Amino acid sequence: MNFIASVVALTALIFGALTPQAHAAESSRPLSEGDKGDDVEALQVRVAGWFPERDQRDLAENGFYGRRTTKAVMAFENHYGLEVDGAAGGKVFKILEELEDPDGSTEHFDWAEFVQNNNGRCSDAANRFAGTFRGGPLPADEVKANVQRLMWRLEALRAKSGDEAIGINSGFRSIPYNKCIGGASLSQHLYGTAADLRVAGTTNRHARDIARRSQFHGIGCYSEFTHNHLDIRLENADLPAAQYWWWPEQDAKGRDLAEDGKPCYGESPSVRVSASAARTDSWTLTKAGSFVPTAREVKDLEASGETLGWGD
Repeated sequence: MNFIASVVALTALIFGALTPQAHAAESSRPLSEGDKGDDVEALQVRVAGWFPERDQRDLAENGFYGRRTTKAVMAFENHYGLEVDGAAGGKVFKILEELEDPDGSTEHFDWAEFVQNNNGRCSDAANRFAGTFRGGPLPADEVKANVQRLMWRLEALRAKSGDEAIGINSGFRSIPYNKCIGGASLSQHLYGTAADLRVAGTTNRHARDIARRSQFHGIGCYSEFTHNHLDIRLENADLPAAQYWWWPEQDAKGRDLAEDGKPCYGESPSVRVSASAARTDSWTLTKAGSFVPTAREVKDLEASGETLGWGD
């Protein structure tokens, strides 16, 4: 190899390393129950959202191919019409590679959907990190790695929802921005492990039910906002105080309840976003308030940004 070629190769290696887990779905060997290694962990990152149980059992991304990883791979194989044997061979990896973009993002989600928003009601200091993954408690590359893991869970959610569009309204937040909009002081958004969203053609309740079967450890809903909050807090080792399952409580009628004790948006025809909440948003009820949102409505939601008092 000549000098120029060596420099090019070295440059590619360095910049490739800056993309978190880029193309880590590729494996030099087939994987099955009992295997261990970094390639097993890379597989777990990509198929965790396919673990089908909803009884709050965690599929840990620990590099050990156990029974839960086998179940996740079986569900993945079944969805994509492959032979269902629970082993990750060439056909499984081929589909995973097709679902991953060259920059390390996934087929249906871009990095730009998860960077901090800009809010005209926040100060310049709060908006300083708009469009980036900087300003949080972790270095930007670690936030980006968390976002990548979140993307793969969302790919599973999207596939199970009939491949309908998902609008991400709030992803990463810097510390000053999170404070400005009223986010929790220990918000998962600060670490890139959370997203606020709606799924086109799907009620919020149905989306939450799918999320319960897709390894989302934190599931939140609101009585006066039309979105769901989803996070992967058990995988966030940088915030151990929040490593617990957090799903909505339910009332005697089986309705999901928001943190204020009221039924979540869309749980019954009597639940509506208040006029005051609507006025504080940059989108209106007619655009983003349908119980079953259209693709246009979730796109409007994604573009709207958070409002003050958004919370977690």
